[in-house]
Amino acid sequence: MVAAAKGAFMLGFWVPPQANAQTAPGAVWYEDPATPEINAWIVISPDDTVTIRIAQTEIGQGVWTSNAMMVCEELQCDWTKVRPQYASANRDAREKAPEWTLKVMGHGATDPKGGGEPGFGSRNRTGVEGIPDSLYRRMRTNAASSVKDGRYYLQLAGAEARERLLLAAAELWAVPVAELTAKDSIITHAPSGRTTTYGQIAGRAARTPHPNPETITIKSPDQWTLMGTERKNLDVP
Repeated sequence: MVAAAKGAFMLGFWVPPQANAQTAPGAVWYEDPATPEINAWIVISPDDTVTIRIAQTEIGQGVWTSNAMMVCEELQCDWTKVRPQYASANRDAREKAPEWTLKVMGHGATDPKGGGEPGFGSRNRTGVEGIPDSLYRRMRTNAASSVKDGRYYLQLAGAEARERLLLAAAELWAVPVAELTAKDSIITHAPSGRTTTYGQIAGRAARTPHPNPETITIKSPDQWTLMGTERKNLDVP
């Protein structure tokens, strides 16, 4: 005698059309007085360690190094003290890029002040067209786009942080910011001989009002001193 049995199992579930992003306790972007965030891309510790947040995935193509170089070209920091860190996708989903950084300076490649973001179409969070307007602009990893599409806003992030550090030092010493220079994580006031390091001034810089966007310019390729040079990849021990 052969007996046969049949049965059925049904599982029901519901997928919401959208969900609110949750903030993870202890997320790396939380304010920490010991490691001041100069802007969303850059954190400077008292020991002068510079953490650069990278929005693309390192899969052997060198993006941790190339992206950091684009930021540091403008930041004028000590390259030996640079450390990469992945940018938070959670934060990117919750925050938008500062409005002033979304404006194309000088209409793309013709920017007389150096650089300039090419026109990539309309900006939106989906990134279907153009570079998204979320905090880290674009977090996808494909082809050579991290350099091709990201150079302008990564240089801009470094330039903004440099100007904020210079403003903080100028305020501390009560001198014109034009009298200050920055190189290798050291700010110098030549007329008085005073110096300070980025690590020493970073806490003040993090509280310094945003510099006038009109004063923030980026270098053109003929002015680069870091980009285009050979460096050991930051993901290599």
